[in-house]
This record gives sequence, C-alpha cells and structure tokens, in this order.
Amino acid sequence: MNADRFIHDLSVTQGGAIRLDQALDAGMSRDQVRYRLRSGRWSNLLRGSYLVTAMATIDDHLRAAIASLPGAVIAHESAAERHRLSYVQRGLATVLVHSQTTHEFPGVMVRRCHDLNEDHVEVMDGLPVTTVARTIVDLAAILSERNVAALLDDAVAAKTTSVADVAAVASAVGRAGKPGTQAIRSLLEERIGPAKRGTRLEQKGNALLQIIEEHTAEIEYPIPWRPENRYDAAYPSHRLAIEWDSRRWHTQAAAFQRDRIRDREAILHGWRILRFTWEDVVRRPGDVVSTVRRALAEDG
Repeated sequence: MNADRFIHDLSVTQGGAIRLDQALDAGMSRDQVRYRLRSGRWSNLLRGSYLVTAMATIDDHLRAAIASLPGAVIAHESAAERHRLSYVQRGLATVLVHSQTTHEFPGVMVRRCHDLNEDHVEVMDGLPVTTVARTIVDLAAILSERNVAALLDDAVAAKTTSVADVAAVASAVGRAGKPGTQAIRSLLEERIGPAKRGTRLEQKGNALLQIIEEHTAEIEYPIPWRPENRYDAAYPSHRLAIEWDSRRWHTQAAAFQRDRIRDREAILHGWRILRFTWEDVVRRPGDVVSTVRRALAEDG
C-alpha cells in the first residue's frame, strides 16, 4: 500500500485528520507533505496537523481533535451525550486538554484544565472520554444546580456512577473559586451523611430497611458475578437483593431491558430480587418492610 492510500485510510479513522509524525512514519517526506498542502490536497488544521478528508460529522470533529491535540479527552456535553446523560444539550463537540495546550480547534469547543487524573478517563469506542463522575463534576460549572442535581440523581439511579464516586472526583479537583465547586459540594452534602447515600428514593428505601433490626442490609452491594455493578441493597447470606426503581429512570426502554437481564441473571445464580418504586416507599412503607421480612423468613 502506498503512503497516500495508507494516510487516507488512517485519516478516515481520525475524523479526516493526520499528524506530521504519522505522515513521516508512513514513508512520506516533509517536501511531499508541503507539496500536498500547496496543491490544496491537504489543508492545515494546527501546526503539525492536517486535514486530508472532510470533517462531516460531530464525531469526525471529535476524532480529529483527539488525534491532533496532545492529551485531548472528550468531555462536558460531548461526554454526557456518549454516556447518555440527560439534561445536557446534544450535538456539541467538546474536548478537555491540559491548560498549557492550545485552546482552539476548528468546530470544537476546547476547554482547559490542569487536574485531569488518569482515573477520570475511560475508553469508549476507542476514544478517551471523561468518566460519568468526572463529567458530572465538570458540568456543574456550566449547568444550573437544578439540572446538575437531576443529572446526578439519574446517573446514580442508572448505576452508571455513585454518589461516592462523584464525591471522590469533586474532592480531587474542587477548590475555592473554581466554577461549579460550591454547587457540586452542596449537592453532595445533601446526599451524603450517616444514613444518606444515593438518590432520595434510595435514602428513603434504605431507611426502611433499618427497621428490620434482625437483619442488616448491605448498601450498594457489588453483584457477585458482575462486581462492576451493584444492587441498591442486599442480604448476601439470603441471596436477596433490593432495587429501588426510580420512575423517571425506569420509564426508559433501555433501562427497563437492562433490569430484566439483571433479574434473569440473578435467578440463574440463585438470587431473588425485590423491586420497589417511589410509590411503594412513600405511600406503602409498611408493605415494603413486611415484604422484605417475608422474603428473608422464607429463605430461613
């Protein structure tokens, strides 16, 4: 394969962009690179980065920025969209780079910081993206506190992150005067305390479980066969899991399907799952307690 063909194919995977070092590694000389720029076959994006094929989509812009900007990571609205978080504008191309890096890229909002830790980044579809927890903390600087609160509660209900994970990120990057720091800290303080963990539904539901003094529930219990995911609460010795089903979250078809899969997996592993809604917890708390007690007694 000749150099032009190799570079073209590589650029397609990078949103249309190619770096000088990649062109040289493909066997092209600097004079050949300059010729392609003079002839209009390529165009300059940044110093040492060129556009070989057109950036036609938002994904192209993001891939080109990741390929061209050192250490760039998909973040803020773009990360939220990839994580399927609500309350955030769609169709934006946003990346995060180190504060000493350039802050411009065609068609992309480039935000800068100096506190992006490695564990705040994950790989999705081959691209670096801020984690759900880091994305929520970052969005606290640009969204209303009400939207961030709803976003946080939905993400925790969906089990894509936890209050503890968001608190850990906020602690690592928050500082006095930094936009969003006070807002996210206030939201976390409302959700963290001696008996406060997770969403309002989880807080209320877990408080009901404390009434069952003869058995102690383990909160946010790692699923034994899928430890990266957690049950809202569980009685491991009885192989009984409790899930607090947020009405807002579980009206989404994808979430409903995931829960059905989790339920089937639980049965195959000898576990039982009890699911309770907001209406159950708020309007029929006695039924919740008695149902859990009966399930524990039946196992005994």
